[in-house]
Amino acid sequence: MNSWDYNRERAWGPQALDRGETRASFLKRVYGLFTGSVVFSAIGALVALYAGVSHSKTEVAGRAIPPLVAFFGEHYIIAMLVMIGAVFGASLVRHVPGVNVVALFGMATVIGIVIAPSLFVAMIRASAGGTISASPIRDAFILSVVGFGGLTAYALTTRKDFSFMGGALTMGLFVLIGASVLNIFLGSSVFGLAISSVAVLLFGAYVLYDTSRLLRSDERDAVGFAISLYMDFLNIFLALLRILSSSSRRD
Repeated sequence: MNSWDYNRERAWGPQALDRGETRASFLKRVYGLFTGSVVFSAIGALVALYAGVSHSKTEVAGRAIPPLVAFFGEHYIIAMLVMIGAVFGASLVRHVPGVNVVALFGMATVIGIVIAPSLFVAMIRASAGGTISASPIRDAFILSVVGFGGLTAYALTTRKDFSFMGGALTMGLFVLIGASVLNIFLGSSVFGLAISSVAVLLFGAYVLYDTSRLLRSDERDAVGFAISLYMDFLNIFLALLRILSSSSRRD
């Protein structure tokens, strides 16, 4: 036993030491599931972006539109319902051993397929030039990893309690949803950028909140926590993608 373990056991007792070791193992499981979810989303997105391209009869900017991209791009409401259904289904069985992990990765794969139209549009805009980033997908992912990792490290190392933000975050989420619905009718690119910027800040705050909740909760719901962290990361990524794939030219 090293000096840190000795001092901790002397201060808190052997049971506290055991709980600490169990918590560390639980954190590893949660972040392992989270990482796996991101990987499965990437696989789902790649399948949607490249499956059936050779048989596609529709094109945009000289590029064939993959069938799954065309379907979910044209049927926005269906895409939203599929995504909500996938998240709800995975959440519903998150306490069922074995099935919960399959449902989690299945949810992530489905979401990867559903967001493929956003990735495709970003690729088309970047190939045409004039976007803020020449490689918006790559850069949005890198920034998401750096931001998520930094906020997670801060919450884990400082161990501050961010539970007080719960009410404000919920209110902010509803305002963000309302603004997004409103912009469907307005179609304002400037308003859309403002919404995306607020989304980055909001879900960054959610990372702190969910990480703090993970550290303090006695519930061993690894899949449930992985879903929350995954949704935080996904929303940060999509918001950054919209920002980086927007036009760098302003009239």
